[in-house]
Amino acid sequence: MLELACAPAGPLPHPDLARTWHDYLELPAERALAISGDPRRDDWVTGASGGFDTRGQAETEALLECQRRRGKRRLQSECVLYAVGDEIVWRGR
Repeated sequence: MLELACAPAGPLPHPDLARTWHDYLELPAERALAISGDPRRDDWVTGASGGFDTRGQAETEALLECQRRRGKRRLQSECVLYAVGDEIVWRGR
């Protein structure tokens, strides 16, 4: 019998973002997730958005939410997109 396995389409989410990633996947499309800081040092925030008409609107709203949270935590690093739709676009691994 031949068994087939499916490999993930792209990189897996950072392990420290597991709960955030799970919640993010529950958002309706178009969705985006932004991050500021370093999950490896437990010094980070995210901003997520979903249910927009366009990808660009979702990205903008996720970045704005991240920036609001970043300001409250006084993080120095800028907010960048972590994921758009189901694709991880963050390069800070």
